[in-house]
Amino acid sequence: MAIIDTLKSSELFEGLETGHLEKVSVLCRGGSYKEGMMVFKEGDEAAEFYVLTGGRVALEMEVCPVPDRPAIPTAVEVVTKGDCFGWSALVEPHVYTLSARCMTNCTVLAIKGDMLRKAMADDPSLGYQAMKKLTQLVSLRLAHTRLRLISGLGLLLLGKELELSE
Repeated sequence: MAIIDTLKSSELFEGLETGHLEKVSVLCRGGSYKEGMMVFKEGDEAAEFYVLTGGRVALEMEVCPVPDRPAIPTAVEVVTKGDCFGWSALVEPHVYTLSARCMTNCTVLAIKGDMLRKAMADDPSLGYQAMKKLTQLVSLRLAHTRLRLISGLGLLLLGKELELSE
C-alpha cells in the first residue's frame, strides 16, 4: 500500500484510478543514492523513470560558457519529494536529455521505462492519463526554464543598458 500512496502523491500519477496505480505499483522498485551521486547522465540510454520519495535532485546540463573550455554542469531544475524525473524513459528516442545529481541523500521509486510503456500500451486509459500528466509536467518545466532564461537575459540586458548609459 505504501507504494500506491507514494504514487498517488507524485506529480505524474496523482489522480489516477486505483486500478491504474496498482498496475504501476508492481513495476516499481525502491532505490537510494548518496549525496553527490549521479542517478543518470545526459546522453545515456533512458532505461528508468523515477519518482523522488526523499531528498533533492538537481537536473543538470553541460554548459560551455567559454569556447575551448570544459563544459560545466549547470542545474536547470531541482526536484523534490513527489516530483518525477527521467521522463525520457517514456518517450522516444529514450535518451536522457539532462543529468540527475543528488543534492542530498535521496530515495526513489524507479520504474523500468519499457515495462511502464508496455503497461500504458496494454491499457490505453492508463496510457492516456499518464501521458496527459507527463505533457503537463514537461510544459511546466519548460515554462520554468523560459522564466529563468528570460530573467537571466533581462539581467544581462539591464547590465548592458547600464554600461551604455554611463
